[in-house]
Amino acid sequence: MQDRLSKMLRFRPGEIRLVAVLGMILFVNYTAMGITKVVSVSGFLSQVRDQYILLVWAVDMALLILVTGLQSLIVDRFDRVKLMVAVLLVFAGLYAILPFSFLFKIFPESIAYALIYLLNDQQWRFFPVVFWILVNDIFDPAAGRRLLPVIANFAFVGTIVGLGIAALDASVHFGTIKLLYLNAIIFLAGSIAAYFGLRKVHIDRVTKADVSVKKTLVEGWEFIRTVPAFAYQALGMLVAGTVMTILLYDALSDAHLDLGSGFQAFYAWYNLLIAIASIIIQTLSARIIEQLTLRNSFLIQPFVMLVSSVLNFFVPGFLSSAAAQGVARASYDTIDLSNRKAFQALVPNEKRGRVSMFIDSYLPSFGTIVGSLVTFGIIAAGLSLGWKRDLSGAVYLGLGVVLAVLAVWAAFRVRKTYEASLLNWQLKRRTRGSSGVLDHLDF
Repeated sequence: MQDRLSKMLRFRPGEIRLVAVLGMILFVNYTAMGITKVVSVSGFLSQVRDQYILLVWAVDMALLILVTGLQSLIVDRFDRVKLMVAVLLVFAGLYAILPFSFLFKIFPESIAYALIYLLNDQQWRFFPVVFWILVNDIFDPAAGRRLLPVIANFAFVGTIVGLGIAALDASVHFGTIKLLYLNAIIFLAGSIAAYFGLRKVHIDRVTKADVSVKKTLVEGWEFIRTVPAFAYQALGMLVAGTVMTILLYDALSDAHLDLGSGFQAFYAWYNLLIAIASIIIQTLSARIIEQLTLRNSFLIQPFVMLVSSVLNFFVPGFLSSAAAQGVARASYDTIDLSNRKAFQALVPNEKRGRVSMFIDSYLPSFGTIVGSLVTFGIIAAGLSLGWKRDLSGAVYLGLGVVLAVLAVWAAFRVRKTYEASLLNWQLKRRTRGSSGVLDHLDF
């Protein structure tokens, strides 16, 4: 059975166990996220008007940028296996503390649900950066192209499990407190798996240097600025954060308005459908990238966002907005993620963490802040001017279409500058100890 699995997934000796451990860590994070994503959003929207979630998103991204400043300082300076274990334990502790806000009524429920959402979104942005940097350090670029899509599937399986529990909660009503404690237990189990499963993994140590957060960020940005393909990719990620925010808000507000008390069940099953579709797409992503080549694959996500935004603009209703956001999200979390990680694997070890922070964390976060505040401003202006809800929606969805066109242009620039960027002195393939050239070839 193991031999058949190795042949089917193109595993090489010793890779199955490592992939299983890394997959378990990813499964833990996304299971917990699946549970709290639905509970926090449905709980918050039941307490306040839907446009105020835009302000939560803006605060969330500002907090993430501050936290990522600390993360960018330590990610390239400490043992990444120990860092992964520490992150899992921190999340376990936070989920164990959060129930007290409900038990002792420390905050109004709207604020308590907002805190859960903030923690959930920190997971979505913070955890994958640490995790995928670790994965890129363990595997060379050729192995990464084979194994990253396989490992990423554990995220979607975990999401399905978490969303299934959230959907069941909509009818059985386990309660928020019990679900938070469940997440704490899940993360504790993940930390144990990481500690014992990765303790024998050897990763080349990165030279530690006493540098400030400012210097760390400047070095990461300087690398992106001087490599043209990365510079245009950075612009595309900034725009993607804004467009994805607009699509998400439109889907949530339409569904909440039309479904009322049935929103939690719909939102759970909706995200479950996205997760299942993502698994199917992820299994094909490696072959899609191989067929199109990496530089051409960067065009996929911008075109998906553009088509989704246009269809959402012209076709009214929550089913249309949900489909538009779902397709864009599935593409972003599968093919586009694999593209970015395969490209980042070419960045030297000592800079990869900082480059990844900008591409995968800072830029989408700034894009989300812009999208949230602009959309909230359009809605607030519409309310003061007496606009109908559909008119405000047309304005911010039209803005989404324009920005999606900009993302397509940036992707074409990535494609055009790709070959020249590979010759840039800063973008060199890493070597691993005494490994030879054949170790980097993907037969």
